[in-house]
Amino acid sequence: MKIICVPLTIEAMRLLDINDCPDHLLESTSLTEEEYEQLLESRALEKINNAIGKIIDEYEDETITTPKDLKESLQILKTHSNTKNSKTLNKIIHLNTLAINRNTGLFFFF
Repeated sequence: MKIICVPLTIEAMRLLDINDCPDHLLESTSLTEEEYEQLLESRALEKINNAIGKIIDEYEDETITTPKDLKESLQILKTHSNTKNSKTLNKIIHLNTLAINRNTGLFFFF
């Protein structure tokens, strides 16, 4: 299962790092295989990885936590959204925006 989540508080982010964060302190989405394929086909992850030095892929857990990197990833997601993948990317755009607003991070568990 591929999960993308945002801790709702700084404390929740710390708890997530030690795998002890209660679900009510997270907002998350699970991607179906079809949604994950749409995300890969959009090449947004590849662009994010290259732009901010991350390794978001099938076999890695990854986080985006700095305001600068969150803003960069949000811009990339928005520019790679199209009619075929907009529902999938809009879910991630929502979480990315929430991470910026909450001053936390975007966590990928693939």
